Amino acid sequence: MSPTAISVIGTRSFAAEAADFAEAAGFVVERLLEPYARDRVGDRIHDYPVVWLEDAPAGLAVVGTGERSRREVVARAAAAGFEFPPIIHPAAQIARTSAVGAGAVIGPGVVIGASAGVGEHAVLGRGVLVGHHTTIGAFATLNPGVNVAGNTVVEEDAFIGMAAIVRDHTRIGAAATVGAGALVLRDVAAGSDVRGLPATVHERRDAAAEG
Repeated sequence: MSPTAISVIGTRSFAAEAADFAEAAGFVVERLLEPYARDRVGDRIHDYPVVWLEDAPAGLAVVGTGERSRREVVARAAAAGFEFPPIIHPAAQIARTSAVGAGAVIGPGVVIGASAGVGEHAVLGRGVLVGHHTTIGAFATLNPGVNVAGNTVVEEDAFIGMAAIVRDHTRIGAAATVGAGALVLRDVAAGSDVRGLPATVHERRDAAAEG
């Protein structure tokens, strides 16, 4: 059976990572789809040709950005007829009782425990650990090395910085930000920003993943 073609939406640094994950998972990356900067169209970036998002033929796509703005990009791509398979690196370990949603990106070294769920278009970077019976919401971003213990809920659009630790039986609210290296010992309210050891609330600031 010949490999399945896919496009990567985005041209910044994480697009290269998403393309690598997709190819490791058995896809063939045909092109990058630029959603913002028309001056990049026609270039070769990360050794792939760049096409404007709405000008490309519809097919399979993965969103190659960890930014929260990817909701809008997904809506545009869906309107253009693209479909979004989950991208699961073969070096990830996912329990047979767990589920991964459409368009989710699962990097190498990720471990997802029993009866866990990963929502649509969530991004789990290299080496992320997700405990049993834990739910990762749609469009959540878990950066490399994050450890989320069992029976935890990470709600939609939450952003957890690199190497943060979230204890069991806690809830990270929608669109909350957890700083890199933070230790979360209690629930984090929706839209709040926590940092430190242990994590405490700071003034809210927007955060974006690499690339």
